[in-house]
Amino acid sequence: MRLTAPEKTRDFKALCKEACRAVNKYDMLHDGDRVALGLSGGEDSLMLMHVMEFLRRRGKVAFSLHPVTVDMSFATFDIQSLLDYCQRQGWKLNVVKFDGQSLITDKGQEDQPCAICSRLRRGQIHRFADEQHCNVLALGHHLDDVCVSFLMSLFHGGGLKTMGPNVPADSGSKRLIRPFCLLPKSMIHAAAVNFDLPKVKSCPYEEQLSANGDRAYLERLLITLEEQFPHL
Repeated sequence: MRLTAPEKTRDFKALCKEACRAVNKYDMLHDGDRVALGLSGGEDSLMLMHVMEFLRRRGKVAFSLHPVTVDMSFATFDIQSLLDYCQRQGWKLNVVKFDGQSLITDKGQEDQPCAICSRLRRGQIHRFADEQHCNVLALGHHLDDVCVSFLMSLFHGGGLKTMGPNVPADSGSKRLIRPFCLLPKSMIHAAAVNFDLPKVKSCPYEEQLSANGDRAYLERLLITLEEQFPHL
């Protein structure tokens, strides 16, 4: 299959090269793997899908990809634009519908929805993976996320730890991989501008969390630290 115009760009090639380095370094993919890829509709997960599809087509490891989106019934989530984009790419997007909005409201978690939302999404993705006999879950977390997760754990008393690149999941029946773990967010964005990605807003609490959330605060802190300490 020929490369598309965006796939021929220097930025996308660099993205694939670094993702492949992480995949090889942490032994993420094996022949016969069935990979469920969490597709939120954001830039990171969409670019991960592009990279993983590129590796599937042109790499040495034979694996299958099964993109999945959890529709949490948020009024702001435009699932159709995501479905249309995936169809144009030739991807079969699996959609799991779940009324997460009602649960967040019923439990009074509107001020801090991330914890319950992530648990609900994770549970639905694991259920989908079980149904499709997927043994690997791929997520679009990048190096900035790894650093922020470390700071979150440190400041909330969780100790010196962060998300791993290739870790056992669901009592060892699956593996959770993060092929972008060595890549800064800026590198993903540089490649993404060459793709006509849909503008999908999956979280109705985005503005609220950007202004007041701990994670957003630590993301801004990380930027400040990098300005003072280059290559941090």
